Amino acid sequence: MVKVGGEVDAFCTKCQLMLAHTVHAVVSSRPVKVECNTCHGVHRYRDPPGSSAPRPAGARAERPAREKAVVVAFEDLLAGKDLSGAQPYSPKRTYGVNDVVDHPTFGRGFVSAVRDAGKIEVTFRSDVKLLVHGRG
Repeated sequence: MVKVGGEVDAFCTKCQLMLAHTVHAVVSSRPVKVECNTCHGVHRYRDPPGSSAPRPAGARAERPAREKAVVVAFEDLLAGKDLSGAQPYSPKRTYGVNDVVDHPTFGRGFVSAVRDAGKIEVTFRSDVKLLVHGRG
């Protein structure tokens, strides 16, 4: 059984030889990333020649289909919030989810999450920022 930290024989892409390698990562009980014990090069695991059936030229492993990301305009996200209650951002104030804030640098945004240890995640037009709050 192959495990992280164990040794396997693999083809070193730097040395161009079959050498002993230390396993760095394992997926489904198969090494995927190894480090050559000779040149210390880290690379993907390569099977010893003749140990597995060769793939046809140009063949790739099947990948699961990715779901398409849904793009929502910032204005649409902000439209569902109470804009009349927008407050200037201050690290001394305490905020809740969906509170609208006006930041002097990033502009108008809304609190999308409250994190532990006095931090909030605020979604602005350009980015999502992690800001402090409740620091009396």
